[in-house]
Amino acid sequence: MTPKEEFLERFFASWSIRIGTVLLAILIILSIVIVLTYPIDFGKRIWNNPTYWADNPRLAPPTWLSLFTGAKVPEHTVIKLVQPTSVLVEENLRIVEYSAGIDYSYDDYPSFLHVLIKDITFYSAKPPRVEIWMSRPDNLSVRLTSFTIRGPSAIEEPPYRRYVESPYRLILTEDLTPILNLVYSLNKKYYSDITMDEVSAIGSEKLFFGYPLRTGENRFSVLKGLYKFHVRVYIYEGKGSVGEVSFIVGGKTYGLLGTDVIGRDLMMGLLYGFPTSLMIGFMAATLVTIIGTTLGVLSGYLGGKTDIVIQRSSDIILNMPLLPILIFFTFIFREFGMRLFLIILVLTAFSWPGLVIIIRPMVMQIKSSQFIEAAISCGASRMWIMSRHILPNIAPFIIAQSIFLIPSAILAEAALSFLGLGDPTIPTWGQILEHGFRSGAIYLGYWWWIIPPGLMIVITTMTFLLITIGLEPLLNPKLKAVV
Repeated sequence: MTPKEEFLERFFASWSIRIGTVLLAILIILSIVIVLTYPIDFGKRIWNNPTYWADNPRLAPPTWLSLFTGAKVPEHTVIKLVQPTSVLVEENLRIVEYSAGIDYSYDDYPSFLHVLIKDITFYSAKPPRVEIWMSRPDNLSVRLTSFTIRGPSAIEEPPYRRYVESPYRLILTEDLTPILNLVYSLNKKYYSDITMDEVSAIGSEKLFFGYPLRTGENRFSVLKGLYKFHVRVYIYEGKGSVGEVSFIVGGKTYGLLGTDVIGRDLMMGLLYGFPTSLMIGFMAATLVTIIGTTLGVLSGYLGGKTDIVIQRSSDIILNMPLLPILIFFTFIFREFGMRLFLIILVLTAFSWPGLVIIIRPMVMQIKSSQFIEAAISCGASRMWIMSRHILPNIAPFIIAQSIFLIPSAILAEAALSFLGLGDPTIPTWGQILEHGFRSGAIYLGYWWWIIPPGLMIVITTMTFLLITIGLEPLLNPKLKAVV
């Protein structure tokens, strides 16, 4: 068995290394997938853009939670239609209709009801008119609202296009016109006496997906069954089209990890934290290892004034409190952007002395070995001895120390983000935690906003700690005797 094979056998014999290696492989694979699938400007264009999350329920727990409660909680439902259900062409008129059916069988009411209309094209000076209808399981059909698209200006030429970049969003459960029409229809069918002043107390979503329990009373029950929604666009002069129509029924649950206070999918933010955390950890650990190793070898081998300068500088920097310095620099330079790289630079600048102080005595012990004296007698240069004889002997220890530095950098970034000093344009686990605590999630019971990012930090740091613990018996910090 070769030395390499023997080392690998001893390496994977440790249970902590096996667990750590599997976890590290998962972290790396997830990070690669996220980097390849997420847009580069995910933080600015998506994560920190409230409009992008406008059609998500706010503070919704994970969907799988309903498996433990036993109740049928409304799930978030999005129906996108790019082709019309029917097209009716008359003289100088084109009626394009989009219809969607939703079989509602839940025990609770949804959060909201949205209709999105995107990319309307027309040629006539008379702009299109839009009607939205709703058919309920109790055979109640209501024209919720109608409106006219903004017409062409004096300087526009056909074709005229509206809502190309962002859709026209109609929030039916907040718009007064559909609520008023629905109240009128319910009062007429169920002989109730609901007034607009009572809608806020009742809840507009109950008007859409419920019915009064008794005649003359305003207590509601969920109306289960098939709901149909229709969007009719009247395009004049027979030319024009509609790009997309979406019907969104906001659920009381969302996704695997729920949403935050502005409806952001926490799963997306947590996944984006994998490559961010690994980048911070690996970059900081690599820079610290390079600087610490170089200065440690120079200090131990050259000695003299070089040793004194390096060691005194190490003592001074090592006694400086790292976290307050990180807070100070990130606060002072927060307006310049690129806070993550600033954090990496500060971590590097104040973390290398520990490695220097440990490597120096190891180098001094190797320096007094017979094979070093033999190399000197043969005329080997200092650079040759340090790079070819000393560095290979301390390389195993350096590798172990560099792995140990990675979780320290990840925890430092998480601590700064938790204090509100992280990069606001890049979602990280510490930043998600900070937003949760600032919004009172821990006090209001929004555990899905707090526990997952905390677990991600713990799992990632434990991954590298497990590998380091497993390497300790193989790469003993105390130098073996050199034969």
